[in-house]
Amino acid sequence: MLMILKPCTIPPIIPRLEALIRGLPSDSPTLPEILQEYSSKMRGYKGEKSLVFYLSQLSMKKYDIIHDLRLFDGEYYFQIDILILCTSFFLVLEVKNRGGEIIFERNFNQTTLKQNNKRTRIKNPVLQAKTQARKLRKWLEDRNHPVPPTMYLFVNSKEETVIITDTNNYEINRNICNSEGLLGKIELIENSCQERMEAKDLKKITGLLLANHVPDDPDILEKFKISPKELLSGVRCPNCHTRPMIYQRGIWYCRDCGKKSKDTHVQLINDYFLLIKPTITNAELCALLHISSRKVAYTILTSMNLPFNGANKGRVYYAPTSPSTFRNPANLPLNKAPCTK
Repeated sequence: MLMILKPCTIPPIIPRLEALIRGLPSDSPTLPEILQEYSSKMRGYKGEKSLVFYLSQLSMKKYDIIHDLRLFDGEYYFQIDILILCTSFFLVLEVKNRGGEIIFERNFNQTTLKQNNKRTRIKNPVLQAKTQARKLRKWLEDRNHPVPPTMYLFVNSKEETVIITDTNNYEINRNICNSEGLLGKIELIENSCQERMEAKDLKKITGLLLANHVPDDPDILEKFKISPKELLSGVRCPNCHTRPMIYQRGIWYCRDCGKKSKDTHVQLINDYFLLIKPTITNAELCALLHISSRKVAYTILTSMNLPFNGANKGRVYYAPTSPSTFRNPANLPLNKAPCTK
């Protein structure tokens, strides 16, 4: 049956980027770069997510699917957006979710993106897919596994995007499709390939791939050369963004706009786990939330049902296991506006 061996999930770097956007002052010189990175990651995730509808229509008896596979080849990491596997062939999908016009020029093998009447050179997504397919094949051969024909496609997932190529640019045209044409491309590949391996061999390969997957989850502060001291502390008002809110009798109160909230602190604590470290103490929470009462800090931490170890002043609380559980549960605004204080 069709097996989604690794589903399309939010990459762990996305909630860390969101936490960093919330945590920096609006005038931080690094913020534009971070926002650009966040936009790119979200665009990629949404592009891959949009293909799930089409992939779900594949034959239930033939295919395995792995999303966001990242492997180490001994020197560098390489990442495959979507890998489709069966006993006849493997198919690497490079998914792009860009607006405008993507133009493939045969001369100089050059690819450009035209948006808002501005044309810039970009990496050729067909060659990117070809490179990932070559690396995957070598990775498996180095481990003495039989490898069926390994195909590749660039899939445009954005409906508004126009792809322009020369009619005689055969390699490019053969390895491109829009999302709605993906199933047709897979059918053509299927009809041209014979079965090359037994199901048990395929199962061994998929198990090996999943066991060697390394998530892209960098130290986000190190990535952007940001010191923890640059991050804002104090609970931020979800209405006017003022910091810090004041804690009074179990309620957070904003002195500027009068907004009240019972659980606005949860986002800040989760952001601390995402950005600083996966543990927190009572004293560290007092400094983070701008509160002086250790009893209040204890009440807040225990109310979150966090795992902990130790007792009294030596107690340490641990973050939830999955960063994806931290994602903006209260739908708090990202720090994109100059009103952040």
